[in-house]
Amino acid sequence: MMHQGQLDAARRSDGSYDFSEYFTTFTPYVLGADYAVVNLETPVSSTQHYSGYPCFNAPESYVDALADAGFDLFLTANNHTLDRRDRGLRATVECLDRKNLDHIGTYADRAGRDSILPLIKDINGIKVGFVNYTYGTNGIEPGRDVVVDYIDRNRIREDIAAARKA
Repeated sequence: MMHQGQLDAARRSDGSYDFSEYFTTFTPYVLGADYAVVNLETPVSSTQHYSGYPCFNAPESYVDALADAGFDLFLTANNHTLDRRDRGLRATVECLDRKNLDHIGTYADRAGRDSILPLIKDINGIKVGFVNYTYGTNGIEPGRDVVVDYIDRNRIREDIAAARKA
């Protein structure tokens, strides 16, 4: 998450944001993991309209700091994924794609979801399948094109079956 106090502390005099020191205490543990997963519970964008609670929006440099800390997979389906509506969801997906970071849970469209899932990673010879869902998005509904993986037992069964098959 990215609360306003965190944003204020990371803001530099030139208007940029530096989160590099935020994760130094636990970076060795994350880097030591074979494959580290993080819940990105904020949209990210390249705009200057960053905010904390109740509608989060963080700079892309936050994603850089998480990746530098060693996180490999970003889970994006959570209750804050639509805090900046469809535009924020798309900006987040585009940011993660541009940085070649694995991510699941939200997608710019159905084709984007279909191109990623099932997400199977070979981790030291063990194949692991990943899924990510959210119970809701704080009353904000997605537009017609973007995809949010909500908890739906039938969808989860289908995704797990596809992962097992893969």
